[in-house]
Amino acid sequence: MDFVKTRYLSAKRTVDDRALNRAVLDVLRAELAGLRDQPLQVLELGAGVGTMAQRLFEWTGLARAHYTLVDSDPECLHAARRQLEGPQRACPYRFEYACHDLFAFLELPESIGSYDLIVANAVLDLVDVPRLLPLLWRVLKPARPYWFSINFDGDTTFAPELELDREVLRLFHRSMDRRVHEGQPSGHSQTGRRLLQQIPASGASITGSGSSDSEVAPRAGGYPYDEAYFLHHIVHIVDNELRAHPELDAAAFQSWVEARHEQIRNGELRYAARQLDITGRASEQG
Repeated sequence: MDFVKTRYLSAKRTVDDRALNRAVLDVLRAELAGLRDQPLQVLELGAGVGTMAQRLFEWTGLARAHYTLVDSDPECLHAARRQLEGPQRACPYRFEYACHDLFAFLELPESIGSYDLIVANAVLDLVDVPRLLPLLWRVLKPARPYWFSINFDGDTTFAPELELDREVLRLFHRSMDRRVHEGQPSGHSQTGRRLLQQIPASGASITGSGSSDSEVAPRAGGYPYDEAYFLHHIVHIVDNELRAHPELDAAAFQSWVEARHEQIRNGELRYAARQLDITGRASEQG
């Protein structure tokens, strides 16, 4: 099987649709209702293939926006452009696509104080949050809202259970805590709960938070939409991270990986991940 990031992100859309916390979304809607008299400058970090831009339009009723999508992967941004500006376009936003490392983008002088809303979906658990937050509040206008969704929070479940599960998941979660990118810490397995402390400590407020756990289960022996591919890709991520790990027996781990892929093909695997959504505002002072 070929594992393609853009297909994975597209397959993930229906999984995230179910997971996103509607109570947190209602708080964001209320924040945006007071800003409808002007076109908003929206910034999305790690924008992937553009699914959140479409959601924002469909789920919040925000009809006018200049929406900037930042992602370091040009293939993802090409896919986003095709989705958002193709023949079936249903979203009236004006789009800008920035192929940048998100830290580099936030440090651009022209980004300072430019945005009315910042969106980050399933990305903050991949970056150095303490380093990131001050940069976010620098580019977000004072008292303007943010929406940080699908933040991993420390628990993954595969069912039915296999003997190696406990060790595989322990090492996989630990790898998140030890991940380094270009010499900097990059993510944490408990990003969700840590954000509940880190955001107020950085000077911003939290106005809504709640669980956004992902769950994928077979229906009548199969999976809806492209969610079988999503599951195969999740297993591939674990495999890619832990292959040749010195604390795992290589043959036993390979058997675990093959068993999980076979369970997906047979419509047997259930998957869940604990996550958290958070919305709030930058400080009044900026």
